[in-house]
Amino acid sequence: MIPVYGDDSEDEKNARVVAVAAVVGTIPAWRALEREWLVRTNGIPFHANSCESDQGPYKNFSHGENKALYKDLVTMLAQSHIHGIGVAIDLIAANRIFPHTEDISYYRAFLRLMQTMTDCAKANGEIADFTFDMRMDTKHNLALLYGTARENEPDWTPHLADEFHFANSRNQPRLQVADLVAFETFKALDNKVGPVKRIERKSWEALAGTKRFEVEAYSVEWFNDLKKNYGELEKKVGFNSEDYRNWLAEKGCLHNISNLILFTDWIAKRDTGEK
Repeated sequence: MIPVYGDDSEDEKNARVVAVAAVVGTIPAWRALEREWLVRTNGIPFHANSCESDQGPYKNFSHGENKALYKDLVTMLAQSHIHGIGVAIDLIAANRIFPHTEDISYYRAFLRLMQTMTDCAKANGEIADFTFDMRMDTKHNLALLYGTARENEPDWTPHLADEFHFANSRNQPRLQVADLVAFETFKALDNKVGPVKRIERKSWEALAGTKRFEVEAYSVEWFNDLKKNYGELEKKVGFNSEDYRNWLAEKGCLHNISNLILFTDWIAKRDTGEK
């Protein structure tokens, strides 16, 4: 097993950018980073956004002290043997180009992380064991999506653990590491598409410079290409929105993210002849 930890980050109104990130490393690599992390954070569970904005437990410290803490943790992570990837999606572009469709950006980003971590595990002859920070509004759907994707992607199945785990970042420093990478992923795109345009953050430069951390960003160009090829995509996946509405009617269900995931699971099993 190779431990993978994940978290997410978004703007205060969940209107501009959503980001999901995962960090991965061997057990010795995690233990080495964890020891240093716990000493530097001094018993305060780290949260990147709060630290940078002097909020929460950091409001009792000076801005200079909080900046120093953030810098030290970034340096610590850059000097570790941990790897990470973040996926950021431009919600403004998504909503403008697909104005009347369900926003599934968060789950799209999560699936991309699953794919990346599966490839990593496969390349190292390992099994990726996921633990995500617990959020009550996404917990059920993430577990459901993980299970159906693992089951329906034969190339993924041998390299993903049977169960998907959740934990509280307050009690898990490794999730705090994932939180930092998720925040940096969010900032990398938000500083380009948000109301205030900024140059690349030095903290991200330090991480990206190691060649062990990367961000995949999906914005206007990607969504325009998706719309342009939407008809072909429907043919490729074998269903369209009308098929989904008919399935809901047949099952006597209402639309929600859980049912959308179950529908895609039903499509996958239908196409492979499973009952």
